[in-house]
Amino acid sequence: MKKLPIFLSLAAATLSLAACNKELDEVKEPVQETAAVKSQSATDLLSAGNWHLTDLTSRTVTAGSTEVPTVSLLARLKPWMRDNTTEYKTGGAYTVNEGALKISPTTPQLASGAWQLNAKGDSLTVRQDNTVRRYSIAELTATTLRLNYSEGTNPVTTYTSVFGH
Repeated sequence: MKKLPIFLSLAAATLSLAACNKELDEVKEPVQETAAVKSQSATDLLSAGNWHLTDLTSRTVTAGSTEVPTVSLLARLKPWMRDNTTEYKTGGAYTVNEGALKISPTTPQLASGAWQLNAKGDSLTVRQDNTVRRYSIAELTATTLRLNYSEGTNPVTTYTSVFGH
């Protein structure tokens, strides 16, 4: 007799899960899409198209400081910097397109350089002319590229650039 409430509870739970079968299927589909995206290599994701800047922040950490504010820099960028796009091509070349707005009419429309991912796919090195920058890849999906770049020792400033397609 004491087992009857437990049995009824299990039966009710089973019936309610069966009634939610469609909802459970809808939840499974995004997981399957995510698995398909993860099967792409970091190189494939990076070279899938043009990337444009959607967010830029800085965070400065000073030894002994308890507050570490994050400052949004995107709104402070000049319009001719915000409309630029970057294309990472397979083979290790990349181009930066100045977009419709340029600082000067004589500024070249395209700038080019070389890029390389490390073996793990969590670090991006870009070279342009005599400049080399190494970025930590915080996120790389089919729609988002999030790069971190740190400079200084005390204080250390980390810039986070977020790009989208």
